[in-house]
Order: sequence, then structure tokens, then C-alpha cells
Amino acid sequence: MIIISDLVIEDVIKTAKRRNYSIDEVLIRKAYEFAYRKHKNQKRKSGEPYIIHPLNVAQIVAEMGLDTATICAALLHDVVEDTNATYEVISKKFGAEIADIVEGVTKLTNSFATNEERQTENYKKLFIAMDKDIRVILLKIADRLHNITTLEYLDRKKQISIAKETLEIYAPIANKLGMYDMKCRLEDEAFKYLYPDEYIDLLNKIEKKKREKMPQLEKIILNIHAILRRNRISSIVNIEIKNVYNVYKKMQKYDGNIDEIKDLFVLKIILRNRKNCYISTGLINNNYQVIPGTFKDYIASPRDNMYEALQSILINDDGTVFEVHICSCDMHKVSKYGILAFFSYVNENKLFSDNLFVKDKFLGIKNSIELEKEINNPKIFLNTLKTELYEDEVYVFSEKGELIILPKGATVLDFIFKIKESIEDKFIASKVNYMEMPVIAELKDGDIVEIYESDKELIAEKNWLNLVKTAKAKSEILKMINQDEECNQKDKNINIEIYAKDRKNLVLDIINKLKEKDINILSLKTEYVDEINVKICIIVEKFKKEVLEKVLEEFKENIELLNLNITKCDKKLISYRNLSK
Repeated sequence: MIIISDLVIEDVIKTAKRRNYSIDEVLIRKAYEFAYRKHKNQKRKSGEPYIIHPLNVAQIVAEMGLDTATICAALLHDVVEDTNATYEVISKKFGAEIADIVEGVTKLTNSFATNEERQTENYKKLFIAMDKDIRVILLKIADRLHNITTLEYLDRKKQISIAKETLEIYAPIANKLGMYDMKCRLEDEAFKYLYPDEYIDLLNKIEKKKREKMPQLEKIILNIHAILRRNRISSIVNIEIKNVYNVYKKMQKYDGNIDEIKDLFVLKIILRNRKNCYISTGLINNNYQVIPGTFKDYIASPRDNMYEALQSILINDDGTVFEVHICSCDMHKVSKYGILAFFSYVNENKLFSDNLFVKDKFLGIKNSIELEKEINNPKIFLNTLKTELYEDEVYVFSEKGELIILPKGATVLDFIFKIKESIEDKFIASKVNYMEMPVIAELKDGDIVEIYESDKELIAEKNWLNLVKTAKAKSEILKMINQDEECNQKDKNINIEIYAKDRKNLVLDIINKLKEKDINILSLKTEYVDEINVKICIIVEKFKKEVLEKVLEEFKENIELLNLNITKCDKKLISYRNLSK
């Protein structure tokens, strides 16, 4: 994706038609002309005409292979925010579909008390719109990509702010959608502005390593081709180098030593089908030494972003260490383009996508929005959102063998609320790898987690909110805490419901019996069930259960009881029913 300043609408249409023959040129030109008129007197920080930005965003969207509506929305995406155009005008001229996408990416112009509050409300608006139409977030990512490549014209503070947001929000979203190329581009552009010196230094180190390793890697590729040809397996082998920001993150684990990174260079072996992937892995591993513990089967268990491949790190006879990723053509396409690989165009350019996939991948974001409604704390919302988007994951299994993917650092509680909507019965406990573990235990890759009935009630603690990682777990723990606090408040009182045959001085006798036991009555209400029976509801201050049992016996002797229920915080203390009546 090359960002160019002399881009014209003809270039966008040409790119779009190359990806999708059914593009509506007339509507795209109409959107461009409208955007051009509205932005005519506006300039970017670089001094260029503002229309350069929407044109470049439209070009990126066209390269993604998106439809006419999204390309038009890309051209129009800033007119509501930056000009006098309105949603109603866009809808009337271009239809509600395009207007809705534009509205989805338009920032709120309200005044907010804090920057966190402003960010929270804008993210919520964006993600709610994304939940209805995935094209909203795809357009937003394209918009961010062009903006991040033109940060040189902004002041340093603004550069840092946009770069950090890109690394923490937009690159992880692209990753969740499986858009690896887009994710790497966003990361590297943001890294360049956040740490310019480290970026240049690392580029030089990678280039030096490339010069050193390339001759050995090319020999290995020739050998792999020969091995596969002997077994009548056709293949394409590419050398892929990790993007700069990924290398930077890995170097943090090795005290900045690039030589310790074993997977700096990856041999991507692309085959025709899944069967050949497993056959080729066996053939290649028989000819090279596999570093123990490095083989990973992401075909049997695909990553959360749809990535599938067989991976292993190997050593050649001359000591060259290299990583191999083996996949089919379809897997390779998905690994590069993610959700974009599944789009097809039907019914007059309408974009079709599997929204169930999108809703599943971004359920954590939806939970974050629900959590913010409960706690009304923008700072906690933003932290939880970043955790939900973060690409580091832990893979664990239920006792039935179901794979559950959680954020790194997740606890058993996160697991519980991933598989359960809520805990209706709080009498539960957990085992990890068949050993009893507390529900706040942190999970590691490969752990087997079992949830079972317990004789002890699970009582939520406030510090759990700092231990769990997912918004769903935080939200459910808050509910449990609130329920427990409400229950504790109610625990101060006891509710007595008496159903009895009515008679003269009945209520007076009941009051006297309670006073004889030094029971303080807080309230009393009487209502007739029918002509001869009455219901008396009494709230009294908390006292010992043994006293209740004595009161019940005296009631049975002196009052013609039908039913009697005595409860504390919705828990039955005594329940009596006269079955003879």
C-alpha cells in the first residue's frame, strides 16, 4: 500500500475494478466530487489539499477489495466531522448504507470532562457501529494507516499520542481480524514515531542479519524444494522477515540481543492442500534437526485470528537456525488478509461477510462496553479494552477437551465466565491439571481446567477485579460483589411471613409472642388472602435461629397456622406448612 500525494480518483477506480469487476464507477465519482467540493478550501498540516487524505484512504480500501459503499464512505468519511455536511444530506444523496458507515467512523464533537471520557465515548460509538457493520472498523483501520504515515507534520506530543493509540488499539484490532499485513504496517509506522532512534538502529541490525543469513537460507530453500520434488509435492517457498516492531518486542526478552531471536527469518512453505502440509512436515523434519518443544500445530488448533500453519524451528548442518511455517494456499491467503479473504460480492455490490465470526472475535469489546455502563469509569474501561485486544494469548482446555483462548495472565475466573454466562449457583470450585486450585490461579498454555460443585460458597472479593483480565469476568464479579453487599444489608433483618386462620386479637398475640423473646419489630403489614385466612408480613431485627424455633413451636400451639416462612437474605431459616389444612 503506497501512499502517494498525486493520487487521483481514476487510480482508485482502477484499483477497485482490479479487485472487483462490479464496482459502481458513477457512484464513486459522485462521492469524490461531493467530498472535493466540501474539502475544497481545507488544507492538511503538510500544506497539501485535504482531499488527498480521503483519496488515499479510498485507495487503501480499494486495495483491501472492499465494495462500492465502503469506497464511497472512505471518500466521504470526514465530511460530517470537518465540514457542514450532515448525516441526513449523505443519506439523501448516497443512501443510508453509505451514510451509516460514515456516521460509524465520525468522532463525537461533544465536550468531555477528561481525555479518557472522550476516548471512551468515541470507542464505544465506533465499536457499536462495528457490531452492526464490520466495514466501519475496516474503514477506520484504513483511515488510521494513512494518518500514521503522515505524522511527520504534527508536533511531537500528537505524534506520540496517535502512535500509542495505534499500537494499543488499531494494530490489535487488525490482528484479531487476521489482517497480518495491515497489523505489521500499523505497528512499524507507529514504532517509527514512538522510538525513532531504536527504529533506525533495529532496521540496520535486521539488514545486517539479512546479508549474513541469506546465502545459507537460499541453499536451504533449494534443498527443501529438492526433498519435496522427490516426493512429487509442488511448493512455493518464500523468505519472510519479522516486522521491526515484532523484533523489538522479542529483543526485550533477550536483553536487546538480536542473535537470540531464533525466528527472525521464516521459510514460508506454501502447498496445495492440508494433507501435503503434514506429509511435508515429516519429510523436512527428517532432514533437519528440530529444536525440542518448537513444533506447533495451528492447523489442528487454529489461532484465535484464524491463522493456520505447522511451525517448527530447525537447525542445518552448518548451525544455521531457521523457522519453517508450512501451510496450504488457502491458509496463506487467510494468514495475510484475514477476514478480507472471506468477503464475496453478491446482489448488486452488497458486501457479504460472516458476522458471527466478527461478533465472536469482538465479544470481549462488547463486554468491555457493558462493564463501563456498570462502573462508569473510563480509565478502567480503556485498560480492560486494551487487555481484550492484546494479541498475547493463553490456550487452555476444558475437562472435555474444548480449546478455550484467553488473554495472557487470565485466571480460572476468566475461564469460568468464558464458558458460563453467569454463576447462578455459587457453590463451585476448580481444579487445574487435576489438582485443586483457587479460582484466582493464573492459567498457562496447555492447562486443563475443571469446574465442579463444592460444599463451600464462592464469595467474591474486590481484589479479584485487579486479578482477572477479561471484561466479562470483571462485570460478573461486580455483580457478585453487589449481590453480596445487598445480601449483607438484608442480613441485618429477618422476614417473617405468616399465613393463618383469622381470629380476634390474632395480630396482637403474634406481636406479644415476639416481644416476649425480645425480638424488635421493624414493620408489620396485614392482608386478607380470602374471607377466613390472613397473611401477616413482619420484618424484625436479626436474632438467633434457636429463638426462631421456639417462636415457631409457640405459634403452632396458639395460632392456627397454615404456612410460615422465615427468611434471611432470601435464604430459608424455617419453613412450616400445615398439610392437614
